Amino acid sequence: MAEKQADLPASLKHQLHHRLRPMTGRDPRERGRSTTPIELLYDLTYVIAFGAAADQLAHQISEGHVGPALGAYAFAIFSVTWAWMNFTWFASSYDNDDALFRIATLVQMIGVIVLTFGLPVSFDAAAHGHSPNNLLMVVGYIIMRVPLIGLWLRAARQDRAHRRIAVAYAVAIAVAQTGWLLSAILPLPVAVTVGVLVLLAVAEMAAPVVLERNLGAPPWNAGHIAERFSLLTLITIGEVVAATTSAVGALIRAQGWTIAAIAIAASGLVLAGAMWWAYFLIPSRPILERWPERTFGWRYAHLPIFGAIAAVGAGLRVATTAVEEKELSALEVVLALAIPVAVLVLTIFATWTVLMRSYDLTHVPLLVLNLVPLVAAVGLPLLLHSTEPVDPARPASLAILVGAIALVALSAVVEVVGHERVGFTHTMRALDEGRPARPGPPAGDGAE
Repeated sequence: MAEKQADLPASLKHQLHHRLRPMTGRDPRERGRSTTPIELLYDLTYVIAFGAAADQLAHQISEGHVGPALGAYAFAIFSVTWAWMNFTWFASSYDNDDALFRIATLVQMIGVIVLTFGLPVSFDAAAHGHSPNNLLMVVGYIIMRVPLIGLWLRAARQDRAHRRIAVAYAVAIAVAQTGWLLSAILPLPVAVTVGVLVLLAVAEMAAPVVLERNLGAPPWNAGHIAERFSLLTLITIGEVVAATTSAVGALIRAQGWTIAAIAIAASGLVLAGAMWWAYFLIPSRPILERWPERTFGWRYAHLPIFGAIAAVGAGLRVATTAVEEKELSALEVVLALAIPVAVLVLTIFATWTVLMRSYDLTHVPLLVLNLVPLVAAVGLPLLLHSTEPVDPARPASLAILVGAIALVALSAVVEVVGHERVGFTHTMRALDEGRPARPGPPAGDGAE
């Protein structure tokens, strides 16, 4: 007890006096490492960006620009998520919470907001047949990532053991940023620009794997990374709740409490709860702490996870727009909601497979069972030939819309119940079958 009291002044000094500190790397084997307040603050700006992208997706779908909207949305989700992943990777390795690190983090947050202002321009350009990339987004992206280049170079100077990989990351980010800038300012044909964007995205995702295999890994902490991804997932699900509340609130102000408003609100909350439940049935942290070499594949699976969760919020906005403006059919509404839910269900199963290193075929019937309500939701308006715009004043039209939305929500419930009743036994069996004779390499000693 006396020792703990003696440590209190030193602990408070570390928390309250953010002088410059050596950036020599964190302990990759540290257990129980938790997310810091500045990381949580940093995450909030990204959820704003997710919400803005979902708003634009819903607006463009409602306007009939489905294909271009999906392309612009994929570009937006990659841009936002990849920048977040880059910072998380660095912070897990070198977060020393000094004044310089804090300032660099705050500057990156400004970049996220600037990029968010570029999202409407991106979606409008795509709707008119142009490239989704634009100078405003690139400026935001540069503000987000240039401070990270400086942080990697600082780590390279102060952490001799990981100097080569730190310099390599700084160079890779600088080269990628140059590519993104050129893609926005060069007068290239749209098809060529889109091809360049795809190549840049693939190169960015491949770079960490290639660099860490050849130069070793910085001292990232697998358990900390698992917590960071889990928290961003949780906050993104919160954006779905916010989207539901906002959309239904607007509908209630316009039409009062209606059956459609109640159905959309209930389905949104059920979907949010089920997504949370299903995601956290994946035992990410304990598995990654035991086998950190599995982190790379697991983290890339989160690109579609974040995008699908935010798109569920967009689908709920589309449903509200259909009831308000009476311009969209029940089929269009259901597709806007069922597709992201299906993507999320499939990605959760894929993430489980990557994490557990198991290709358990007994999982397939559970997956199929999860998809049955989604197929039924899409089939309902087709079967009843409901191709006219939704009209809440017509009981048949309203019943089809409410029934289809309820089926989408049921799919998420089936996933949770299935995992609770059957899926956990698959996890335990995969754990027993995949347990190696000796521990895998600790985080920071190499990537798969």
